[in-house]
Amino acid sequence: MKKSFYASAYINGLHGGAVYLVDNGFRFCCQKITIVNEYKDLQIPYKKIKSVSVGKRVFFIPTTIIETVDGYIYRFLIFNRKKFVRCIAKFVEQSV
Repeated sequence: MKKSFYASAYINGLHGGAVYLVDNGFRFCCQKITIVNEYKDLQIPYKKIKSVSVGKRVFFIPTTIIETVDGYIYRFLIFNRKKFVRCIAKFVEQSV
C-alpha cells in the first residue's frame, strides 16, 4: 500500500471511509450499511482514470472528482486533498 487518506464519498449525502492509493489503483472502502454496494469497496485501476479534478464545495470543502475512461464520475471529500491529487496524478502518469 502506497498512500492512505481519510475521505467521504459524496452520494446523496456523505459516507465516511478511507481512500488508498495502492500499487494497482485507487481504492475507496466504506463499511456503512446505507452506502451503495458499488462504493463499499470501490477499486479503479490507474490506467482507467481519465482525470482527477476539484469540484464545487460541500460544507466549505471542495470535492475531488475522479472521472474514468468509461465515463463514470465519482465525487469524494478527501482530507489533505492537495497531497492526494499530487500522488494520484503521479501514479496515473506512471501507469500510461
